[in-house]
Amino acid sequence: MTRTIGIALLGLWTSTAFAAVTPPAVLENTKPIDSRGEFIPVETIVVGSDGASKPLREWMSAEKPMLLTFNYMGCAMLCSLQQDGLARSISGLEMTAGDDFAVVSVSIDPDETSEMAARASKRLSDRVGGAWSVVTATEPAIKTLTDAAGFRFEYLEASDQYAHAALTYVLTPDGRVSQYLAGIEPASRDLKFALIEASDGQIGSFIDQIALACLQYDSSRNAYVARGVMRAGGLTILAGLGLFFGILWSRERRRWRE
Repeated sequence: MTRTIGIALLGLWTSTAFAAVTPPAVLENTKPIDSRGEFIPVETIVVGSDGASKPLREWMSAEKPMLLTFNYMGCAMLCSLQQDGLARSISGLEMTAGDDFAVVSVSIDPDETSEMAARASKRLSDRVGGAWSVVTATEPAIKTLTDAAGFRFEYLEASDQYAHAALTYVLTPDGRVSQYLAGIEPASRDLKFALIEASDGQIGSFIDQIALACLQYDSSRNAYVARGVMRAGGLTILAGLGLFFGILWSRERRRWRE
């Protein structure tokens, strides 16, 4: 069974520490491609934990976003860390996996079985108090999905391991990549806003949607930041100053006429 070299890939491809040197080939080969705005081919056939082969869209909820990850169950390090971290992030939401949004993990190891997926699905669903589906797929199906997502991984034959990064994709209800969050444990706040953004306002409270309107995603920080608020605040100040000087000018004009 394959094992991951995840410790070497816990975000090293984003680290500025490697800017001055040539990174190892494996890090470069597993650096993700920005796929935001691209569609995931949700008609791709995957195998559920019950052994049934169905299109990926069967795991999507109507008018609800989806969290999509690529892992494998034989991964003893990075995948477990990522799934446990994502479970903590989901647990911090005032939303329920399976009701407000779907969560699906696709195995990148074509040799893994639906029995393994069933055990993983139960463990992860219990962790989040909702539904988290783990599915397997054939090698061509895995390639189709990962290529569309910009998720790059590499099998290292010498060590019998898969190298890959830790990424959580946030899909719109029709399968478009709205956002992706890098790292083992995305902040619950950022995960919430990414889900609300992907749902086009179909989930989340009114206050959350108002807050999101004042935020934008900063990929360099891997977080939603209040840049919009800063711009809006600047415009408000300018508008206030314009109004103030307009009133003064109007008063002075009346005095001249008198």
